[in-house]
Amino acid sequence: MKVRLINMALLGATMLTPLIISADYMARIVLTPFLMLGLLSLLSTYLPPRYQFAVIPLIYAPAITSLAILVLDKQPEYLIDLASGYLVSLPLIAAVGILRSQNLRALLSTYIASLTSSYFLWAIAVQAGASKERLFLVMINLFLNRQGWGEISPPQYFAGLAAFSSIAMVTYAWREYGSALRHDLGEAFIVTATLASLAVALVVAYSLFFSDSVALGLLITGAISFYTLLRAGVLEKWRG
Repeated sequence: MKVRLINMALLGATMLTPLIISADYMARIVLTPFLMLGLLSLLSTYLPPRYQFAVIPLIYAPAITSLAILVLDKQPEYLIDLASGYLVSLPLIAAVGILRSQNLRALLSTYIASLTSSYFLWAIAVQAGASKERLFLVMINLFLNRQGWGEISPPQYFAGLAAFSSIAMVTYAWREYGSALRHDLGEAFIVTATLASLAVALVVAYSLFFSDSVALGLLITGAISFYTLLRAGVLEKWRG
């Protein structure tokens, strides 16, 4: 029971950064009814089997309605808001995928997808709030005018949050899959990968307060490389 609680706490900490960034961008955009319908319709795919009867109406009813309004009244904003809702749901779907992951590959892929998509949508929401445009249209404009990305500066605490979640994710992965990976890939490789991941997260957190993080990163990288070579040599000699 205690092990399960610790693992759930680590998974919660892993999801913390994507969820906080998602809450931040949700507070920056206008939550229209069709945007919320788009958000809920994709999230409904994770409903338990006994509620699956509600999934099809939630997905198809808003889509058919928005298309009908577009064809009959020539009003595209409802369809645009629905597409914006689909976009907004992506980090949350990936975050749910972290909880449902059954192997290390699924854990890593859903974590990276949740983190990158949440920041991607945060950047779009910042531009949407400044230009008063709809989220989906702002995304298209940013892709067409790539210089717009250079105008977006994330807050510094995002780096600290990402470092915290990365440490939690690596710790959970080591507790849950460490023994199997050690058997399949070798102890030296697993120790190196874990130390490198933790080092990156710690350097990012360190950069929040000090300006010499680059030098620190090089020192840590060199120390990890030296430790890996030494450990691999010792293990090989011991096995021989």
